[in-house]
Amino acid sequence: MFKTVLIVFYIQLILTAQIKFDADFESGNLNTVTTTDSVNYSVTTKTDIGGRWFYFRITCVKDKFISVKVTNSDVKRAMFSYDDKTYQRFSAAESPATNVFQKTFEHDTVYVAYYTPYNYSLLQERISSWEKNSFVEIDTLGFTDRGFPIQEIRITDPITPVDDKYRIWIHARTHPSETPSSWHFEGIIKKLLIDNDVIDYYRKKIVFYLIPFTNPDGVYYGRSRTNYDYIDVERSWDDPEDQTINEVKILKARMQEINDEKVMSVFLNLHSQASPYCTFWIHTAQSTSDYFYRREYQFSNLNTSDNPYFVQADYRESALQKYFPEGWLWNNHGESVMALTYETPYDRYSNNVWVTNENLYELGYRTVYAIAEYLELSHPKHLILDNKYAFLNGEWNSSTVGLEFYSDDYLQLAAGNTSSSAVFMTGTLEPGKYDVYGWWQTDLANSFNTRFQIDANGSETILEKTQRLNGGQWNFLTEVELNTSGEIKITVNGSSSGTVVADAFRIIYRGAATKVALQEMPENIELLQNYPNPFNPATTLSFKLKEGTKVQLRIFNTLGQLIDILVDNELSAGEHKVIFDSRKYSKLASGIYYYNLTTGSFSQTKAMVLTK
Repeated sequence: MFKTVLIVFYIQLILTAQIKFDADFESGNLNTVTTTDSVNYSVTTKTDIGGRWFYFRITCVKDKFISVKVTNSDVKRAMFSYDDKTYQRFSAAESPATNVFQKTFEHDTVYVAYYTPYNYSLLQERISSWEKNSFVEIDTLGFTDRGFPIQEIRITDPITPVDDKYRIWIHARTHPSETPSSWHFEGIIKKLLIDNDVIDYYRKKIVFYLIPFTNPDGVYYGRSRTNYDYIDVERSWDDPEDQTINEVKILKARMQEINDEKVMSVFLNLHSQASPYCTFWIHTAQSTSDYFYRREYQFSNLNTSDNPYFVQADYRESALQKYFPEGWLWNNHGESVMALTYETPYDRYSNNVWVTNENLYELGYRTVYAIAEYLELSHPKHLILDNKYAFLNGEWNSSTVGLEFYSDDYLQLAAGNTSSSAVFMTGTLEPGKYDVYGWWQTDLANSFNTRFQIDANGSETILEKTQRLNGGQWNFLTEVELNTSGEIKITVNGSSSGTVVADAFRIIYRGAATKVALQEMPENIELLQNYPNPFNPATTLSFKLKEGTKVQLRIFNTLGQLIDILVDNELSAGEHKVIFDSRKYSKLASGIYYYNLTTGSFSQTKAMVLTK
C-alpha cells in the first residue's frame, strides 16, 4: 500500500514538473519564472521603460490548474489562445486580481499575452493581402539598424490626379506593447478598402500614408516601450541630427518629402494606454494657439460623435512637447497640420465595455469618417451642409465662441426673432432612406425648443430640440424617405425661448426606399414610436399586425451594428409590445439607436434616443 502511494506521488510530481514556460518566438517577452509548489507561478518580464508587455507559451498544462502572477505588469484580464491566432480574455473568475490569471487549461499548449499580439509576421501576411487591391501601393521607406523595413501602405484612387488631394498620415506601434493600436489601424485600412460610394469618393480626394510599425525592431524583439537598443522612438524627434535614431530619420525624411509637395492636413499618432478609456492628447492653447486648440476639439468631437466607445469626457490635455512627432510638425508647419495622439485602452472603455479587436475595428471605421468630415468632404450619401451655404432670413450673426461648433463658425439668432430662418438644401439626391443630424454649440442661453422643419418629396416633418445640451456632436433629428429623386430642405426657425444656432447638418443614406411597400399594406402592419423617448434605462417598442406573420424586431447602433434581435418568430394578429432594457447590454452609451421591424414584405426603421 505504501509503495503504491509513493509511486503515484512520483508520477504526479514528474507530470507537474513537465510544465514549461518559454517565449522563444517573435514579440515574445518573458524573463524569469519561479514556483514553490508547481501550481502557483511568479513571472517577470524583460523590462525597458516599464515591463508591461508579456507574451509567452506554457506547455504540458492540459487538465492542470495553475495560477500565474506577472509581477511587473499591470494587466487586468490577460488574453490566452490555444493556437496563437484566436485569443480570448480570461474571465473575471480566472483573473481575481491585477496581474494574475488562473485556470485549468483544456490543451497541452497555451499562449498568454497582455493583449492579442500583432507581430511582424502577421503584418506581412496582411500586407500580402492588401497589396492585391488596386487602391494600395506598398513601399519601404528604409531599414532599421536590425534590418527590418519601415513600410508604408499608401491608399488612394490611382486614376485620380494626386496634386490636389489631401494628405493624411497615420502611424502606429511606436511603443511595441501597444497592440490595440494595430487593430485600430487595421480597422482604418479595412474601411478604406471597402467597395462603397462614399469611401470611393474619399479615395479620390485623399492620399492616406499609413505606417503600420514605426518601431519594427521593438515589435519583433518583444519590447514594451523602446526599440531594440532601449531608445524611446516617441521622444526622439528633437535630438540633434547626429544623435537621431534611424527610425526617426526615416520617418522625418518621408514626412518632409510629402509636405514639400503639399502639407499634410491630418497626422494621427496611434497609441494604447493602461487607463480604461480612449483619449486624444489635446495640446493646450498656451503651447500652440487658440485657433489650433479649437480645431483640435473639433477634430476630436467628430471622432467621438456616433461612437459608443469614446466620449468627450475621455479627452486629456497636455502641453505640446518638441521631442514628440507632433512637436516636430508644429515647429515646421504650425497650424497647418492637425497632429494628435489617439490612445485606445487595453482592457475597458469608459462605458465599461471590454476591448476587443472587433470594437477596435469600429473605432477605425469612425476615424475614417471623422477625418473626411473634418476636411468637409461631402458626398450625396454622406452629405455635410455647413452654415456657409445656408440661405438666411433675418439678423443672423457669426460666432466663434466655444469649442463645440463645426468648421469655421456658427450662426446665432437672438431670442424673439421668430419670423427669421436659415435654410439648408441638399440638392438632388437619389431615392432612399436618409438620416438627418444637426450640430450645434452648447450654451445655456440657447433655445430649449429650437424648431427644425425638414421637407422631402412634399412631406414635411417638424420637430423641436433643445440646443442647450449635446453640443459638439451629430444629434439625430429624424429619418426621411425619398421615394423618387429629390431634395431635402432643412429650415431652422427662430425661437422666443433663447438664442437659436444654425451650424451644420449631416445627411446619411441608409438604404433603399421602402415607401412602395408601406403604401401597399398600410392596413396590415404599423410600427409605432417607442415610449418613452428619450429613455433611460428602458423603453417600450410597439407594433400592430392585422394578420399573423413571421416578424423580426432588431436593434442597431448608429454604425449599423446589430445590438440584439428582440423578436424572431411567428406572431398572431394584434398589438404587440416589447421592452428594450439598455442595462442588459454591457452599459450602452448615451446616443441614438435604431429599431427595425421586418416581415416578408415589410421593413421599417425608427430611431430612439438613450440618455443618461
